Formats: sequence, C-alpha cells, structure tokens
Amino acid sequence: MTKEFDVVQLDVHHLRVIRAIADTGSLTRAAIALGITQPAVSAQLKRLENMLGYQLFERRENGVTPTPMGELLLRRTAALLPQLDKLLEDIEQRVCTGGPPEVVRVAAVASALVAHLPALVTRLWPEVSEAVVVHDDHPERLLSLLAQRRVEVGLVKDYPGHELEVPANVDTAVVATEPTFVLLPEFHPLAHKEIIDLGELRDEPWVMVSDSSATTFTKYFADTCARHGFSPSVTHQVTSQQVALLVVRAGAIGLSQPICDSRNLGIVSRPLSGDVLLRRHILAWNRDTFVTARQEELTAALIDTYWREARDSPVYAGYLASRGEFGPRPGDG
Repeated sequence: MTKEFDVVQLDVHHLRVIRAIADTGSLTRAAIALGITQPAVSAQLKRLENMLGYQLFERRENGVTPTPMGELLLRRTAALLPQLDKLLEDIEQRVCTGGPPEVVRVAAVASALVAHLPALVTRLWPEVSEAVVVHDDHPERLLSLLAQRRVEVGLVKDYPGHELEVPANVDTAVVATEPTFVLLPEFHPLAHKEIIDLGELRDEPWVMVSDSSATTFTKYFADTCARHGFSPSVTHQVTSQQVALLVVRAGAIGLSQPICDSRNLGIVSRPLSGDVLLRRHILAWNRDTFVTARQEELTAALIDTYWREARDSPVYAGYLASRGEFGPRPGDG
C-alpha cells in the first residue's frame, strides 16, 4: 500500500519535537527541553504520526524508543535541522542588526501621509529598492502584523481615551496630533463661519463611514457629542469617504482629517472650536528589527512632511495660524 504525504507540511517545529523526544527518551523530558507542556508534545507527535501514516516511537514503561520509521526520519533529518537552525539564526541576525531588506513592507491606515511613505523610505534608506504599502484601516491588525514581523513599518491612528493597545515588542512615536474638521455643504447656514461649535450641529443629520474598522472612532465621536449635550442623528452610514462626500454635498454633515482637501466639491471644511475630536498619527515598528536604530530619521521626515501638507491646506493653515500653531519649520530637526 502506497502512502501519500505532502512533505511541505513537515516543518522545522516537527523536526525539533521528534529530535527532542529521541534525545531525551521521554515525552515529559522533551517537553521540559522544548519549554512546552507534555500534552503539547504528545499532541504534536500524534499529529505528525497521523500526517505520515506511521508510528514514530514505541511507548514503553521507562520512556519511548524510535520505531524503524522513526529511526529513518531521524537519520535523514540529523544534518538538516542544524542547517535550518543556522539559517534562522542568520535571518534573525540580519533582522536585528543588519540594514533594511531590499523591499520594505509598510502597513498604514488612510491619511495624507500614506502617499509620501514609499518615497521617504527609499530616500532615507538607500539600501531599499522598493517600499510596498499595505492599506488597512483597522490599526489593531496593523500592530499585529508588526508584532509578527510581517511588515517593517506601520502608520496608525488613535484617539484620546481610546488609545491603542500596543504589543509588547512594538515601539511607537507620535508624528502629529490634529483636530477633526467637519464637512458641510456650501449652502449650509453655518458654512460662512470660520470655526463651528460642535453643539451648533446637534440637530443636523450626520454621515459616518461605518465599517468594522470605524468602530473606535464612531464610539469616540458619540462620546464627544454626549459631552456636548446631544446624541448625533446618523442618518447615513457609508463604506467610503468618497461616498460620504456625495452625501455631504446633498445636505448632511461629515467629518474629515484637516489636511484632506474638499474644495471644488460643493463642500466646505471647518474646524471645531476647542480641542475636540483630536486624533494622533503614530509611527510604529518592531523593536527587534533594524527600524529601531533608524526610526528617528523616518519620524522626523514624517513630521516635516505632515507640516508641509498642513501649510498647503488653506483652511487648516488658517486655523493653525489663528492658534499660533505652525509646527516645525521645513528642515527643522
């Protein structure tokens, strides 16, 4: 009878388990050597034996001994496992102390900074030939990718009172803290005002970008409105900012990052009075990668880029000037 087996399923973890069992002669002692529980070792062995279709060890009163198939597997992998361990060690050394890889993966939420990231990465780190941006408006997912080293750099956002839970091996730096602007149709009675109090919009219909990624901001918005004495009437829930702009143009009130330009769309963008609906743009990276030694230059470049964009946004620039908040000058460290 011919047994079929996909060798791709046999990974380095399986090899370590059977090697530890053979070296110690016991599942319990193998578990201690591997730093896992005895049931976990037993489950791994059973899974591997089921996968192969052969018993690898015979259970005896004083421990276990390899079966002929177990001996064959151990002999054939005896030289392979040290080579795999050395390969992983070399990769780890490269990741921790070496320079950037040729392709840097960047995970980012939507913001005015995202479009600048690839050029900044390749300019600051000449060893990088390409920067690939992965967009995902769920910041927790992006932080998880960083923690797992599936991306090199992340750009996320959070809100006061709704700060992100950052994994233990991920570090962060704040690029900018900014207000949220409201979007009104240009025919709205409040459109002529330079600054609007949130309470003035208590009776207005609102449009919200509503999906699983917007849950945190939606709650933040509702809590902020409650502190201003009202519960917002969200009459439109859409899945993209582009659709939200169409709804605003038809008469609803929307929300926007201040740098985003809605001119020539029949929409006006206005700041809210007071420090309400603030958000933070945050650079994040895994502290055990090359980025730790080189994040300061990227953080400084992102800060400089943010304020350049702010100065080029007429409404936001006017708002900052009225508050005496101009941010770092171009080229400032």
